[in-house]
Amino acid sequence: MADSAKTRLPSSFVRLGQPLPVDVYHESGILLLKKGHYVLTPEQRERLLAAGHGDSEAVAARLEREQQERAARRQQDSLAQPCNPLVEFEFLLHRVEGLLSHGLAVRGLGSALREVLASLLELSQRLPDGMLAASLLLDSRLPAAAHGLRVATTLAVLGRRLGLDAATLHSACGAALTMNIAIVGLLGKLRQQDEPLSEAQSAALLAHPVIGSAILREAGIDDELWHSLVQCHHEKPDGSGYPQALRGDEVPPLARLLALLDQLGEQVESGRLLPSQALATLFRDPAGGHDPAQLAALVKELGVYPPGSFVELASGEIAVVTYRGDSANTPRVAALRRRDGPPYAEPLLRDTRQLPFRINKAVGRGSTGVKPAYLIRLWQRR
Repeated sequence: MADSAKTRLPSSFVRLGQPLPVDVYHESGILLLKKGHYVLTPEQRERLLAAGHGDSEAVAARLEREQQERAARRQQDSLAQPCNPLVEFEFLLHRVEGLLSHGLAVRGLGSALREVLASLLELSQRLPDGMLAASLLLDSRLPAAAHGLRVATTLAVLGRRLGLDAATLHSACGAALTMNIAIVGLLGKLRQQDEPLSEAQSAALLAHPVIGSAILREAGIDDELWHSLVQCHHEKPDGSGYPQALRGDEVPPLARLLALLDQLGEQVESGRLLPSQALATLFRDPAGGHDPAQLAALVKELGVYPPGSFVELASGEIAVVTYRGDSANTPRVAALRRRDGPPYAEPLLRDTRQLPFRINKAVGRGSTGVKPAYLIRLWQRR
């Protein structure tokens, strides 16, 4: 053990009444307990968690196996039970709020983040439109948590169109989820702050990509692509980014994609722009420094009116976009009410390819007069 890499034991490896899945060593390299030894008392468990280490390769292999087993169980459960992406997204949102707000105070933070990420990737593959809609419709008490989950959801859907392999998509979405882990509290304060940034706040913002990566490494995340993207998500090809002022091809293409989705999310969440307006602004702004091919793929994947956004129809009805359509400007929608009337008893499906129901314009959520609970059945899957 002294000649091989060691890592702290995840809390999931040390369970009362269960055998140890790996050999446990002291940090000095001395073997404490062999694989298969049972943990018999709470005191023994606490001592092992405090001082126990495992071979890095063995721990990584076990974590991967557990992740695969959980994914298989989730898939079996999903086939047996109704699934609603708004409900699932809200559960993930609460989970991410807890993990990011408490950070390294959460025992087993790295394992918990991987578990959330596995659920997100599975749901976004199985229910992409519903997850995209949920990311626009549901709010959070912790803006940084919601932002990361929204960006990761969009990236999970878009990444498959771009042909990213499973491992790369996992790393990229993990980076999206955790890119602001070092400034979760600060971002919440800045949402309420009118005065300019203080020197301390500016310094924290400039340092957060590097500090965030350090937090993740301490939590047991050893995925180097994940770390690279967290560190580079504010870099720009013209050298005006931070923290390293990288230029040109020094900025990884995936970091540019993450920066694009980061900016899209910020514009929508701030309330400055509707989703369709934010997409149009990014697409028409050559000074933004974004990759034209990535922008085109984003618009093609989300459509002009992404699921979860609201529109006014030629019929005078206010509708919510439910699913992407055959073309970018003809999504599937459900009418919620007439422009000057109360909400319908139930949302009414409309075909925007038909002239009476073509989309006139995008509208804000305040125009709908309904809450997300009214919409929940639109994405119910059995």
